[in-house]
Amino acid sequence: MTPISVPPQHVTYTVKQSGWISPSQWHSFTLVVTEAFWLLPVHLRPCSPTDGTRLERASMMFTHPGAFEFGGKDEGNYISKSVMFTLDMSPDLRIETEGQPIDFFTRIALLMLYHHCSGCFEITSSAGGVSWALPVRWAIRHQLIADSNAPQPFSTHGFITGAADELLIRSVSGAERPFTTADWGLVSELEFALEELKTDKR
Repeated sequence: MTPISVPPQHVTYTVKQSGWISPSQWHSFTLVVTEAFWLLPVHLRPCSPTDGTRLERASMMFTHPGAFEFGGKDEGNYISKSVMFTLDMSPDLRIETEGQPIDFFTRIALLMLYHHCSGCFEITSSAGGVSWALPVRWAIRHQLIADSNAPQPFSTHGFITGAADELLIRSVSGAERPFTTADWGLVSELEFALEELKTDKR
């Protein structure tokens, strides 16, 4: 288990494509990441990578056939760098979300790639397994994945059943749920603190 020593705002995700994605895998990924888009509060959904406008439809993430692209924006002027994956071999990526709300969707998208394009990507977070605990719980709750496999291991102590886990899952679920950048800061801080407590109990 990787020690938790990196604040959420300084987490870096590294993605290396290690195999070709089959058309069926890409189709499966397209379906689940589209479903994830609609399940998230509007403020946690991705934005246009060019101008930061909030995407109104999940289909807007698929900029052309065989390509998936998104960006993020907070309530101010922050616009994240574009993140793109393609059906063809993609170059290695280093993704830094700087602790902004797009961080959660980024982790969900990476988790969907890991599960639905199995064997095609090597994905790591500089924060270790803590980065995947909430996304895995969230995705299982919404039936987007079938098991708790993640790019890096995390503590399953109190897995899904804990009250704090339940509150976190609910706070990042539901298109109608009001959500702000400040709310995301609180959720992110609690998420990391909770996983640190679980790790200490091992």
